[in-house]
Amino acid sequence: MKHRYIEAEWINALMRAFTNYGLNTSLIIEGLAGFENGQMILGARLEISVARQMWHRADKLAQDPLLGLKIGSSQDYRSVGVLAPILWHSPSVRIALNHIATFQTLISESGSFLLTEMQESGGPIILCEYVPLPNAVPVNNHQVLAVIIGTVGIIQTISNNRVRAKRLYLPSSLNAELIAKSIECQTNSREGNLTICFTTEQFDQTILGCDEHLYQINLTYAEELLRTKRASLALIDSIKKVIELYGFSTATIENAEIHLELHKRTLQRNLAQQGSSFRQLKEEVLKEWAIKLLVRQKLDIDEVAQRLGYSEPSAFHRAFKTWFSTTPKQFSLG
Repeated sequence: MKHRYIEAEWINALMRAFTNYGLNTSLIIEGLAGFENGQMILGARLEISVARQMWHRADKLAQDPLLGLKIGSSQDYRSVGVLAPILWHSPSVRIALNHIATFQTLISESGSFLLTEMQESGGPIILCEYVPLPNAVPVNNHQVLAVIIGTVGIIQTISNNRVRAKRLYLPSSLNAELIAKSIECQTNSREGNLTICFTTEQFDQTILGCDEHLYQINLTYAEELLRTKRASLALIDSIKKVIELYGFSTATIENAEIHLELHKRTLQRNLAQQGSSFRQLKEEVLKEWAIKLLVRQKLDIDEVAQRLGYSEPSAFHRAFKTWFSTTPKQFSLG
């Protein structure tokens, strides 16, 4: 599926940014599915948990409170694929920002933007909040900061620096004071999601140099890709629910065939088009539930292994280490 190539290019651009920063990307992707020869395989499906593991590892390696800012400000805007010409040829900044919120999932499934317009004493503002998608592996705030900084950079560039962020709201885990010294923007620490605040003064002015014909061609194409991706995510989500329903270790594609009323070959073909398979989805569900049971419900390793259908705790231990390059005990201790 073509939408998978956009995601792959985004991740590979991120890998180049990590390399330019000086990080050992081999350590960042070691043991993670979907990679080959140091690059994400074009057309492969990248789990949210895998993308987040990459950032957690990069954060641990870098030990830099400005990691997200540096990576976000250095990434190639062309890596957003079809979204790049749409943004550069949008009629106005307001429309461009709406497109970023709409098409974010084509680039990454880890989260989405929520736009809220409201009134302040100084005039109307738009809050652009990044909302992480719930997942067994929590989002790394440097990952979100990189997306936020990249978005601010895109808006400034397409508006020829007429529109700038008024302030950033950052969680306490990020050093707001240090980040403020590195960008021309006020930063505030507060609980909640990372959020950009824009004033709307020049949001509706025409962007100079935009090509209406080129804009419409790329917009139509992006909408087609988004419909396809949403359909694929719905199918994957349905199959995961079947796996949970019929048992983590005992569920079969025949169960999905009956439950979803789709022929097995149709399911296999559709999943292959998404860069996945029934076996891979079973493993994803096992990984997600392993973390939920270990970290959130704080069950002991033997009970987790039993609930997930492993005949012996040692088998679960080996599988977990293969998935996360660490033991269940070390993972649960953080």
